[in-house]
Amino acid sequence: MGQLLFIAAQAAGTLATERLEPLGLSPRAWGVLSTLVESGPRTQIELATALSIDRTAMVYLLDDLEERALVERVRNPDDRRSFLVRLTPKGEQTQREAAIELAGQTETLLEPLDAAERRQLVDLLTRIADHWEELNTAES
Repeated sequence: MGQLLFIAAQAAGTLATERLEPLGLSPRAWGVLSTLVESGPRTQIELATALSIDRTAMVYLLDDLEERALVERVRNPDDRRSFLVRLTPKGEQTQREAAIELAGQTETLLEPLDAAERRQLVDLLTRIADHWEELNTAES
């Protein structure tokens, strides 16, 4: 079972990387942009926790994204000691382009599954993701 999960994750990761690299994105950068689209501005710590990325690595990742004008750090109106990370218009456009590219790769990866099997897979992966989030929340 572990070997199968590893192979599936590796295939998905390879396909995603092939689509993200031409846009100048890594899977982690894609995760940041997508999280910001879904949740709106967040602190660096919130992003690091949500994406299970080391806080130091998150700083470097955000520095790169900010340098490329995809995100910006702005003062947090609720806590003047912290900053919120938010998407720029260029970041929003890049995220949309990447989402379109990744949707095509998803179709390639899921081609052997019929509609019912795809729904079941999404349901199962959602349960795993929810469980993972609970574990990470409990550790925080």
